[in-house]
Amino acid sequence: MMRNMVTLSVVSVGLLAACGQQANLSASGVAAYQLRPELQDADSQAILARYGTDPGLLAALQTAYGERAPEAVQTSLPTLNGLSLGNLSLESDRLSYVKSVGWGNVGNYNGQYAAYALSALPSPGLDWSRDGCSAPDGLGLGYREDFRPACNVHDFGYRNLRVFERTDANRKTTDEVFHGNMDVICAAKSWYKRPACYTAAYAYYQGVRIGGGSSF
Repeated sequence: MMRNMVTLSVVSVGLLAACGQQANLSASGVAAYQLRPELQDADSQAILARYGTDPGLLAALQTAYGERAPEAVQTSLPTLNGLSLGNLSLESDRLSYVKSVGWGNVGNYNGQYAAYALSALPSPGLDWSRDGCSAPDGLGLGYREDFRPACNVHDFGYRNLRVFERTDANRKTTDEVFHGNMDVICAAKSWYKRPACYTAAYAYYQGVRIGGGSSF
């Protein structure tokens, strides 16, 4: 029994040391970007200060500077083959449609919104309302319009999945798709504007992960 306790203590200390080491590596990694001229605006500096120990922010910066390949969001989109969008009468059909839109890209959402937002199709009871982006704690205010298309997709996912299948896993996937859609928007910007955009996208993503639970 005593031997097991000693072993457990050693393992615990090792895990804590590894976690601390990872945080230190992330902090030192992010610090290397703080003096970059592309990140000298007030919003970027505030985000770097707040999330400087997050491995996710370091990954975002590496992606922005072309030092890391963009990570595709892994989602299990439902198959809609053979499903008539004119009449989604079954609960499973409606849920599949909600996921296909809320977990899809901006272009797919825009097409579905244009076709169905002002009608009772493809299923009555769907919530197409949207209210733009809310900047996380005052950070990234300059990107609310840039990220509005991604926020629209996120609104649809939250407002419908909380009704038809409210689970932590669905909320997490919706948030990750939101982050991915913002990254696509950032990737289309010039090389000089890209780092600040990716930095803001990470702050918006953290905003919904930390504070979005009450809206789902």
